[in-house]
Amino acid sequence: MSMSSPSERLAQILREGRFVATRELGEECGAELHTHAKERYLALEATIPEFQSSMSRKLFELGPPVLAIYQALLHDLGVDRGPALRLAEDMLLAFYRKQLDRSPLLGAAMDIVFRLEPARRLIMKSTAPGSPGGSRFDKASDAGARLASGARECPLVAFARRHGAPEIVAMIGQLDDLRANAPRGIGLRRTGALDMGAARGGFRYVTVKK
Repeated sequence: MSMSSPSERLAQILREGRFVATRELGEECGAELHTHAKERYLALEATIPEFQSSMSRKLFELGPPVLAIYQALLHDLGVDRGPALRLAEDMLLAFYRKQLDRSPLLGAAMDIVFRLEPARRLIMKSTAPGSPGGSRFDKASDAGARLASGARECPLVAFARRHGAPEIVAMIGQLDDLRANAPRGIGLRRTGALDMGAARGGFRYVTVKK
């Protein structure tokens, strides 16, 4: 994904997810969602710099905009928790798939990282954790695994819990599955999820049969 601020990401998710929101909520409520999500984001804005300073992965920048949309659905539009979570997720996926479509070089770059040992070493060296328990990439010891990531703490999980919405973490985390690009022979295997109570979160990029 290109460099953008969380507020720009909110605008992009709302734009790319407009069709989904209108389909599920209707035209009027879909428009209200845009207004309320922006209001919810403004209410979160004071907490975002601290969150950004602790971010260990660029993917985590989606936390504040997703939370704002989810809160707007729950508290302003009165959508039940389950449907609100699914709608926020569908809007996020609509945005992210469009981002992948607009980044044709991403797949090629991922291929290089996964298939070439020097590229994997560079990734491991450049992703030192921001704290002793933070996220980091390591050489994978599993048979068939190309790259491993693990953490005992996660700023996204902490941010979501602080705002009473740990359930948004899973929908953001699943974007890694889209990036894994299984058609090229690489898949993602999760080994633990901090938001689900695991002592250590992690995943492995593994070779899969086509």
